[in-house]
Amino acid sequence: MRFSTQRICGDIDYASGNTFVSICRGANKKYFTRNRKMPLPKLLLTMLNRRGTSLAVELRRFRELTDEQETISKPGYLKQRQKLAPEAIVALYDHHNESLYREEDMQTFKGHLILASDGSGINVPTTKETLGKYGSSCNHSVRRKQASLGLSCLYDVINKVILCCSINRVKFDEASQAKSHVARLPSIIGEQSTIVALDRAYPSLPLFREWLSQNQKFVVRLKGTDFKAERKLMQSNDEWCDIAIDKTRLRNYEGTEIYDLLKQAGSLRLRIVNFTLSGGPEAVVATNLSESEFSTEDIVHIYSLRWGVETAFDTLKNNLEIENFTGTMSVLIEQDIFACVYLCNILQDMIADAQACFDSSDKPPGKHKMAINKAYAVGVMKEKLVKALLEPDKDKKSELFLSMIDEIQENVLPVRPGRSYYRNTKGTRSCKYSNTHKRCY
Repeated sequence: MRFSTQRICGDIDYASGNTFVSICRGANKKYFTRNRKMPLPKLLLTMLNRRGTSLAVELRRFRELTDEQETISKPGYLKQRQKLAPEAIVALYDHHNESLYREEDMQTFKGHLILASDGSGINVPTTKETLGKYGSSCNHSVRRKQASLGLSCLYDVINKVILCCSINRVKFDEASQAKSHVARLPSIIGEQSTIVALDRAYPSLPLFREWLSQNQKFVVRLKGTDFKAERKLMQSNDEWCDIAIDKTRLRNYEGTEIYDLLKQAGSLRLRIVNFTLSGGPEAVVATNLSESEFSTEDIVHIYSLRWGVETAFDTLKNNLEIENFTGTMSVLIEQDIFACVYLCNILQDMIADAQACFDSSDKPPGKHKMAINKAYAVGVMKEKLVKALLEPDKDKKSELFLSMIDEIQENVLPVRPGRSYYRNTKGTRSCKYSNTHKRCY
């Protein structure tokens, strides 16, 4: 069993260390040196306790939770938040992930972690600052702009952990972000072997060349126009092809650093696999996985696991309400986003412990496999996590965390394989408060 309690408490101990405090200060080393009404440890806890209500209500709720008589004004709180470097939250969830992947029971597929990278647009408050920094998701013909940013994540689809994430302009190069995420992996997961599964937005000659040279395993879905000449010559649905890097394909990279490297390579050897998705359409993926270790069915299975990153974005947006921000300034927006990612990892850590407890119980097996109700787990975490972290007594703190795990494991749902619903893209819209997507807290 994985021990989420020790890891979460270890995060709080790390957050009180000099290294973390130095990251929080950013460029100004005078920040967080005096004992203010809202010192750094409590400032971090207010971000974990946030529920998306008005700031006055948020501060009142936190004051009641800490039993403090002294109040802090909204301007005073926001002034403290502006001192906090968003990179500090990244360091916090990196610390959590590093301690998590030191465990020996992380789930793999044939000894490899299966990772998926993807990007998603996040709507942010529209101000002159956010439009200039992140851009707009609307086209130029629309008068009223909507400021949006691009969130890129690298996700462990089996263990359900967000390993890396970055905030970008709304239109960004997803392939370059995937490369930078993968480059950061050794500092988080060590030397564990990985396979990266990517969708159709990612195929590129520079990406393939770099990962082939690094022996980084990948499964990338191709667009219909990718490598058409080579695919026409295929005699089967699964075979190795030499992708020629000719003048036509080099033309897109003229004047860049990668041009000479691609020209020197001459060609890339990729395994091309054709298959049919469950919904009916055909798909083609490029990979460097050997047929001696991975069959065609294994390749299809690995690519199908990629859908897990889509459910991660669903959790961030709908369960944890990542687009519900404290304020309009970019520093507050980035703090809230990284804090939401950290909470998502804490949530999955606790769910994994609760699932292990449920599976080891003596309850009679049912028709279907039972899984923890994620929405219910979010509600429990939001109500009790900060209270447990504020408890000074270690034994009582442990009891509070164990009671959370016990409560989470009591609410399970059946996993019905092959279940799907018709996606209605036309006709009437649902009401503002949907009966199938209730708020978790």
